[in-house]
Amino acid sequence: MELQPVKTKKDAIVELLREEILSGELEPGARLHQDRLAARFRVSSTPIREALRELEAEGAINHTPRKGVRVADVNQTRVRELREIYLIRGSLESLATRLAVSYLNIVHVQRLNALLATMEADVAAGQLKKLRKQNYDFHMLIYQAAEMPQLLKLIRVLWTKFPWDTLHVLPGRALSSIEEHKRIVQAIEEGNAKAASQLMQEHIDHSADALTEFLRLTNRI
Repeated sequence: MELQPVKTKKDAIVELLREEILSGELEPGARLHQDRLAARFRVSSTPIREALRELEAEGAINHTPRKGVRVADVNQTRVRELREIYLIRGSLESLATRLAVSYLNIVHVQRLNALLATMEADVAAGQLKKLRKQNYDFHMLIYQAAEMPQLLKLIRVLWTKFPWDTLHVLPGRALSSIEEHKRIVQAIEEGNAKAASQLMQEHIDHSADALTEFLRLTNRI
């Protein structure tokens, strides 16, 4: 039996902070205080510094003089990475979706549909900021089912490289994204791995196009 590597304190902290950034619990621009993190995780400053260095290398956080350590926000440099990140995301996430379909059962589908129903209700109520966590949960539920931990890790790292929330800032994107999600779920229900994979690729391409256009119109690029 293959032994699983023991997770270090630093690794555990990286995973937890990355999850909070991806889910929107830690928003772009949020300040990360080393002493508060040390107290929260009940560790010394050493694993905190190591964890923050790793997240900075991933592009999830920025460390600048006088501003301290903050969750990365969109800027001119990050925008230039947009197309490359989404191109790689499309390939990896469509692959994960294709591999996941045979493992996704009725319980998974019910959970996906429940997330979509909640997203629709929040859009109707104007509660768009809640969509980030729901969107993250939707995608990760699918990718985790593929049972490919290294692939899942790569996908999560790419999400942290551009953790900007697009659904609540792009006009009309929330509703179109939900409709794209519905088509993906329908393909999953039908057991059509090829269609689900293609629909996921198109979904990510549409997100990239919409974000690029929004940033152009708002003079960010």
